[in-house]
Amino acid sequence: MATKQKWYVVWVGTEPGICETWTECQLRTKGYPGARYKSFDTREEAILAYREGPTNEAREVLRAIAHAPTTEVNYDAIPEIYPGSIAVDAACSRNPGRMEYRGVDISTGAELFHQGPFEDATNNVGEFLAIVHGLALLNQMGQPRTAIYSDSISGMAWVRNKQCRSTLPRTERNAYVFELIARAERWLQTHTYTNFVIKWKTDEWGEIPADFGRK
Repeated sequence: MATKQKWYVVWVGTEPGICETWTECQLRTKGYPGARYKSFDTREEAILAYREGPTNEAREVLRAIAHAPTTEVNYDAIPEIYPGSIAVDAACSRNPGRMEYRGVDISTGAELFHQGPFEDATNNVGEFLAIVHGLALLNQMGQPRTAIYSDSISGMAWVRNKQCRSTLPRTERNAYVFELIARAERWLQTHTYTNFVIKWKTDEWGEIPADFGRK
């Protein structure tokens, strides 16, 4: 028996609107602070709900989040985080879509590099490129015993294997992305590094400092 199609409304996320699949809804809401979404049985119900907006209760929750005080985290006080290390992250509007990535000095919060946006790319490709960019920067700076922190399991695995194993289709608009991938793979194959590539513990430390805030 075929599964009945659901429609998903995203009121608060990277791109509010109506989604035809759960995968698309996740891409717009997963990791997004205060994300609000709901499934509906028909497209008509979804359109009506989107126009009406979230419930009054949900609006109050969103208002509280928007006005919540922000706090600075002293990452140098966390023994597991190597001082002078770089946190990297990528963001992509769709999959594939417009992608960008960046690296941030964990101790100071300063942005060390920011590339993109690039068309017709994926988040995993961005995570891979960000890690390699960070490793190359640490190599250039002569810091062999610091670390790159990433929250991407796929990106870290591709770096370990020295190969980007994305199934991203080539298009006219992402030719430069594939050039960047080839450069990154060549760097990994021709350089030896002693820096650590470590999984960021989001559950313990919060969002990675390089997070774009719109996953």
